[in-house]
Amino acid sequence: MCQYMKYYYDVSDGICTIDSIANYLNTGNVSICQFLYFLDIDDIASYVESSYYADKDWHFRYKVSSMIKLIVVKCYRNLSFEKTISTLTKEEAQLLSFEDNNDIMNLPSPATLHHFVKYRFGENGLEEVMFKIGKKISKNTKIRDAKTDSTPLEASRYDKYADYNPHYNCKMDKAHITMIGTLPIYMTHTKGASHDSPELKKHIDALVEMGVDIDTYALDGGYDSFRNHADIWYKLNAKPVIAYSSDSKIQYEGTMGRIGHWVNKMWKLGGSIHMKYEEKLHFLYENGREKQVGMHLRNKNIEDDRFDEDYSHRSECERVHKHIKWTVKFDIRGMKNGSKKLYSIMNFVTYQLLVATNLQNEVKETNSFANYV
Repeated sequence: MCQYMKYYYDVSDGICTIDSIANYLNTGNVSICQFLYFLDIDDIASYVESSYYADKDWHFRYKVSSMIKLIVVKCYRNLSFEKTISTLTKEEAQLLSFEDNNDIMNLPSPATLHHFVKYRFGENGLEEVMFKIGKKISKNTKIRDAKTDSTPLEASRYDKYADYNPHYNCKMDKAHITMIGTLPIYMTHTKGASHDSPELKKHIDALVEMGVDIDTYALDGGYDSFRNHADIWYKLNAKPVIAYSSDSKIQYEGTMGRIGHWVNKMWKLGGSIHMKYEEKLHFLYENGREKQVGMHLRNKNIEDDRFDEDYSHRSECERVHKHIKWTVKFDIRGMKNGSKKLYSIMNFVTYQLLVATNLQNEVKETNSFANYV
């Protein structure tokens, strides 16, 4: 009997053949469907089936994994729902597993695909899928530096619902993206004039829920607050590497002398001057002194000779954001106001799945898809 390798097999006319994504890495104009053939999302598909489908046979006419991959094809090729279906070849449909048990091609209609995105999933469903993909990515990488940054989702100059952002000199919404290394794992969508710092709590909480294991968390000066420093250190057990202004000074309340003073002063709550260093910081954080802990951590960054080296990891944000925009439609031009968030998340999930495919198949250049069409 033929022994198959996961993600690396095919059966054609009853003959067992071995195939690998490596066979297509140096070949141009390879169908994106061939690439997605090597993507395993059975666990995500099972979750979607149990969470977003009623217990009726007709709801399972199409494989959920095939429908999700078809969404990737739509976003990667930047086609309408109708064009996505009408331009799909028989070979591509086979690669996406739209062939039934009787070898009959069973493709969904454009309306069915649209319904799957907007009504079966909706914003909440796509956010859950995004979270699960992000968790899979984080568990499949040994990279230990995280970073969060926002990027503009440009709108039409005539869009009456979009905010004008003077920094970017355009009307826009914002995508706030968290990555581990260059791997995107989480995104939130806001109005274009919203501030970055308030969004960070959602991203920290998502990383905590994913169970990520990181050493540093790099952010630009838009996130510079004592609370953010403290939350990153306490909740993620990571070093907050947040840019500070050139005139930033050592905060007196953040010095070790004041840390010890306040721990000792709160002796009735269990504080002791004899606590170890990290125990003191945990104690203060848990007893209403989060701001003081953040001051101390900012002081350490100001005095740290390695701060610039750790902060240099954040420069990957702009590069990856540009690549996302080159790969999928990552703007809100021509979109109805009520659909902007939905389609932004859908395109982000598409990029995540492309990255996950390379990561699953141990492709070194995880953000490289230029040879696929």
